[in-house]
Amino acid sequence: MIKPDRHTNPKYSILNISTIILTELNAFYAIKYDNLLNKIIIILGDQAKVNFPYALNFLYLLGKLNYEQETDSFKANEIK
Repeated sequence: MIKPDRHTNPKYSILNISTIILTELNAFYAIKYDNLLNKIIIILGDQAKVNFPYALNFLYLLGKLNYEQETDSFKANEIK
């Protein structure tokens, strides 16, 4: 899903959704999963639901965010 093909809309790409997630995480200390998903849907529309989990996985693997299981929320990692 990261590598686009000719049918991929860049608006709903994993990289674009990841950018919006990081922007939201920088604006708030922590965001719950459902609230973050709702913000992405408001900004991009329902079609972003498909790539939302992939964008979260992408950011987690890059070490850009942490998941807090107790509160079901995400926090941005500090830049060192």
